[in-house]
Amino acid sequence: MKIVPCRKIIASALACGALCLLPACASRSQFQQGYERGSSDTVKRQYWILQDMQKRDEKKPRVSLYRMPVTPDPNATVKTVPYEITIPVYE
Repeated sequence: MKIVPCRKIIASALACGALCLLPACASRSQFQQGYERGSSDTVKRQYWILQDMQKRDEKKPRVSLYRMPVTPDPNATVKTVPYEITIPVYE
């Protein structure tokens, strides 16, 4: 029977431990790749949601309100108070 030195046993145990841990590293890398793909998919979905929302807004007429102050004529016989007219403009 041959006696195996203690160094060889420790080295082989470390090598087995490293080989057992390699699949865990690979799976974490695969997990990270899947996570990145999923997050980029989420960003793409949000982009297209915003694009669709903007398209819907283009179909509706856009309303701009223009305010015009009206000052009374100082020479008029009927005295009025200053007021403001708001004109809606549909684009």
